[in-house]
Amino acid sequence: MPRPWTALDRDADIENLDGSQYDLLIIGGGITGAGIARECALRNISFCLLDKSDFAFGTSSRSSKLFHGGMRYLARAEFGLVRKAAAERNWLLHHLPNLVRPLAFVLPSYENGRTSPFQVRAAVFLYDFLSDTFSKYKNYRKRSILSPEQVREMEPSVALSDPDLGPMNMAGLYYDTNCDDARVTLEAIKESLDYSSGQSTALNYMEVREYINDKSGRVCGVIALDLFSGKEVTVYARCVVSAAGIWTDQVVATAGHEEVRVFPTKGVHIVVPRERLGNINAFSLTSIDDGRVFFILPRGRVSIIGTTDTDYYSESVDLDQPWSNRDDYEYLMKTVNRMFPQAQLTDTEVVSAYAGIRPLIKEHGEKKESSISRKHEIFKVKEGLVAIAGGKSTIFRLMAEDLLFYLVKNGQLALPSPFKCYKRGYSKKPFQIGITQNAFHSLVQQRDLIDIVSPGQLEHLSSQYGKGAIKILEEIKQKPSSGKPFLPDYDFCQAEIEYILQHENAPCLLDVLCRRTEAQWQVWHHRQPALAKAVAEVMSAYYGWSVLRKEKEIDEYLDYVLKNVSFLQK
Repeated sequence: MPRPWTALDRDADIENLDGSQYDLLIIGGGITGAGIARECALRNISFCLLDKSDFAFGTSSRSSKLFHGGMRYLARAEFGLVRKAAAERNWLLHHLPNLVRPLAFVLPSYENGRTSPFQVRAAVFLYDFLSDTFSKYKNYRKRSILSPEQVREMEPSVALSDPDLGPMNMAGLYYDTNCDDARVTLEAIKESLDYSSGQSTALNYMEVREYINDKSGRVCGVIALDLFSGKEVTVYARCVVSAAGIWTDQVVATAGHEEVRVFPTKGVHIVVPRERLGNINAFSLTSIDDGRVFFILPRGRVSIIGTTDTDYYSESVDLDQPWSNRDDYEYLMKTVNRMFPQAQLTDTEVVSAYAGIRPLIKEHGEKKESSISRKHEIFKVKEGLVAIAGGKSTIFRLMAEDLLFYLVKNGQLALPSPFKCYKRGYSKKPFQIGITQNAFHSLVQQRDLIDIVSPGQLEHLSSQYGKGAIKILEEIKQKPSSGKPFLPDYDFCQAEIEYILQHENAPCLLDVLCRRTEAQWQVWHHRQPALAKAVAEVMSAYYGWSVLRKEKEIDEYLDYVLKNVSFLQK
């Protein structure tokens, strides 16, 4: 079971942080920073992880919810990137099975479309070959080729012909995985703190304001501000690492680094009822406007449609709050309604939406946003300060490993004994919280927790919290009313929220509903006020909020929800 990690201890944690010394100080609590923390903890390196917002606040909670090799990168001959990403996906599939789950994709080819039958066959073959050949961990299942008749049987709602594209020739079936990106980030941080046995720290809402230099001018620490109390603390480290994602340029500029390294692009996702769209599996579609590849992703009662890929600086420089707009929505829906003609989705079918920003590495010359590489880069800012940027969430472990070996190679960090800590792949270990469905159900029987909740709610808890769901079920057994869902047709309940508050350091309502759970985009936007009120009541009782604080939390969350779907107001 995970150890307690609650915002109730925040003041004491900050008090202990002031003046402390660590091996590594990590700026940024997204999936890259979380991966670095886990890499440190497994190798007995002390760390301090600070984020100016919540953990997974940025890109790490606003992705397509996939860990994948990147099928579309094959067209750009980025075989090395696909190989690495697919290998990392397979490791996660085996070692964090409740959160990283198999997902079948249909890749269709139409007579007059942009993708020929040969290209589909080559792509699905090469994807599996790069994934599994000479790999310890294999993909869930092998590819297959489907005739139009087989596609009709498997996916009765998809168009087998189109006025412009012509008839469907065939389709490829391949496998990737879906995930809860924010929860993977949180579990990596929680596990890091467990492995560190008290020698490391992770705090959200701590903004790094200034770097501390020693007499030689080398960075040896930071001054950070607690955004709740206004208290400043000084933290020292042998080395400071920026893993700030889309905020990388801002973070390193504070140290005098002026070169622009990050090219931010916006990705928008629209969420609709799955039964209205009619897809059974995931789809890899090509936009009828510009030929870009985007996905339709089934997730329980809903399907996620996305993502777009547009230059974000052409719209705004507010990296904290990207929003979907009408153009984004219509771009995605135009192709979806052509490929699923019976659906003919309109504004009234939009459950929710969200937008994120990719921290791509800026490349020389003119390039379309979708053609910029997803490779990561490590660079020295100044003595004692290193940055890592770019990359894909799927390879967060590999990025963290690359960073640590970069620091060791450059004499900024030493790996402790035993010698095995020096080996590549050392961190490819099972996550402590991870568990298969079969093992989970056996554990439920052993603990006499059968029929505590409905089968649907049991699946929700086990997939999201893994072994931690046992603690939630035990609480519901002691207090059955805590397992009653807040809303009909949704599984979120009081015992789940209390588990989050006890074990996942979530001081704000936005943290719980946007990142500790997937409620912000899974629940209809017009039903969010009732959910927000119910969850805020639980948090108010736990944290001792005043009525004014509780209402403020509700208002801020609902404002965020409404801004995400503001494009519906023409």
